[in-house]
Amino acid sequence: MSRDRQQEKARRSRERLLEAAGKLLSEKNIADVGVREIASEAGCTTGTFYHYFTGKDDIIHHLYEGHDVEMGDILRQMAQTPGMYCRKIQTFFAQNLSGAVLMDGWEFTCHRVFQVRRHSGDENQLYMGMQELIQKAIEAGELQNKVPAKEINEYLFVVFRGILYEWCICSPENLFPLSERLEKMIGYALRSFQNE
Repeated sequence: MSRDRQQEKARRSRERLLEAAGKLLSEKNIADVGVREIASEAGCTTGTFYHYFTGKDDIIHHLYEGHDVEMGDILRQMAQTPGMYCRKIQTFFAQNLSGAVLMDGWEFTCHRVFQVRRHSGDENQLYMGMQELIQKAIEAGELQNKVPAKEINEYLFVVFRGILYEWCICSPENLFPLSERLEKMIGYALRSFQNE
């Protein structure tokens, strides 16, 4: 088999594993999904699974990397349309990010927050896209230019993670409206950086 065909076969195996994990984790409780079941659903062996991932938490992390890329693309599109950048930032947190969290569900989000314990950083598309949008807001005079976009970005994501943590520690039957809370708190956070 040629090297190109081997690489394509490996790429397809990894993609099938990610798709299978996403499907199973959306249908079942996380504790009820195992590596063998993910591999079986993907039509692979557990050896193939462990060739690409170290375990269930690792594949969950890689699923989230896909979310990061999608969110980065959304942010870059928002940055291309002039004006109202602060409103776009607020809307992104309140609609796009909260929508992704709600789609993943409470249990899956809690597992990621408390078990996987990894989040986006400067090297991820989500952070890069948000920094680009914040920079546009600075250049348009909507935000102060004395605080770098990177620091504003870090602050907004600390606020986001704090709200997400608070949401996760609620019982499923007492969850507050995540979108509304993000809309309000991100709005407050942005005001602290706006020009007077």
